[in-house]
Amino acid sequence: MKKILLALLTVLGIGVFVGCRAEEPISLMVPSGSPALAQLYLQENNEGYEVSVVNGADPLIAAFGSESHDVIFAPTNLGAKLIGSGAGYRFGGAVVWGNYYLVGQTTESFTLEYLQSRTVVVFGQNQTSDILLRYILSENEITSTFQYVDAVTTATAQFLADDSLVILTAEPSLSVLKESRPDLDIIDLQAEYQKLTGESSYPQAGVFLRSTLDSARARAILDDLRFSVERVNENPEEAATMAVSLGHPFSAAVLIAAIPNSHLAFVDANLSRDALENYFSMILQYNPNLLGGALPTDEFYWVP
Repeated sequence: MKKILLALLTVLGIGVFVGCRAEEPISLMVPSGSPALAQLYLQENNEGYEVSVVNGADPLIAAFGSESHDVIFAPTNLGAKLIGSGAGYRFGGAVVWGNYYLVGQTTESFTLEYLQSRTVVVFGQNQTSDILLRYILSENEITSTFQYVDAVTTATAQFLADDSLVILTAEPSLSVLKESRPDLDIIDLQAEYQKLTGESSYPQAGVFLRSTLDSARARAILDDLRFSVERVNENPEEAATMAVSLGHPFSAAVLIAAIPNSHLAFVDANLSRDALENYFSMILQYNPNLLGGALPTDEFYWVP
């Protein structure tokens, strides 16, 4: 049945999932949230891929250090720093293009100025979420106190328990909050970033390939990922149903709402390089240590 379906899709000119043909399945680690949504059709192909979905940055850092997985999805700056420190991976492309939001619930005007001298619950210390928010607040001359938590799910849980908080969140957690708090106050950090930089978005998360993968196998993985992202964007209902069946911790209704706001797009290493270096230049200006002090060299990028 699957072969017949793929043949029909080919005749109709619809993108076809390539699938890994290697004898051993590809091992893949991905953080929960939008990056996990990008790879749903890889995870569904359990003959070709073995996928571990994790929370927070610690498992990703450990995986880079031990080189335990063929493919790691991670914040782009985290991957760049760890590769610069010797991790045996290459950047294959960007998959998430900014989906961070500040949320609160107040009778006051919920703008960046509201955050002056207030505490914000923030996930991902020294990761993309933290860097972006610090940059935006600093450029707007706003001083806030950050209370760090380990993952976006923790920040979401804290807000659901106490809606007097202001938290940093991302999709699909934002849609979880909207479901229970329809009158939620939201600040779109992508819009604030564009005001400051003129850039509509930034390569928030990317895919990193083990450097020892042969070229044909790496190309097949990236082709599969491109198909997966396109299919998720084209059919959120199908993708949401699949995610639920695979055990992702969100309802289908939440995921259907979250996918359009997750800003998923696979852009390969070559085509995303300019956007990545613009984003990294902002990070270097803010805190060079978060990237190891310099832009990545040519060896950082996977080239077919």
